[in-house]
Amino acid sequence: MIKRYSIVLLLFLILSCKSKEEKMFFDFDSVEYYSLYKNKEKEIIENNRKGIKDSILNNILYSEFPDKLDNDVFYKTINSKGFSKFQLSQKDIEYLKNDVFLEKLSLKGFEFNKACAPEYRDILVFKKNNQISGIAKICLSCGQFYLISSKKGIQTEDFGSEKEYKSLAELFNTYKKAQN
Repeated sequence: MIKRYSIVLLLFLILSCKSKEEKMFFDFDSVEYYSLYKNKEKEIIENNRKGIKDSILNNILYSEFPDKLDNDVFYKTINSKGFSKFQLSQKDIEYLKNDVFLEKLSLKGFEFNKACAPEYRDILVFKKNNQISGIAKICLSCGQFYLISSKKGIQTEDFGSEKEYKSLAELFNTYKKAQN
């Protein structure tokens, strides 16, 4: 009886072990970070109140857009309409690879307000050999995210613990402060 459980446990461990690369949400060797300018956010909100809408920018900020990695309109917009662009350091890239954007079992224990409408002011574009391999749009206020990856079958349900959001906020703030 014990032998049977040992074999089942061993098989479970073998099957559940994946290489680190298989567990990563994205294959990447560089990351671009885009942050919406504060004054641009106020302008968008005011224009929306007046009925003047930039539908592409609204889609970027408030919805699950783009739906595929090769969306030229998305990249042209974030590179020209009120976003700051930063190239992440190798140290920060390694941190994202090893600690943040990995499939993992998480006992979150902390839930953000999922009832709020997300405002994706922070966007990460992941690249491998200068080719886009993923996008992560993050709402630090309510803890929602939108991920799109060239990898198939990634499990992102356990992404977004309180610790991950706090560390991402700190990381983003270091780049924003460096700009000022």
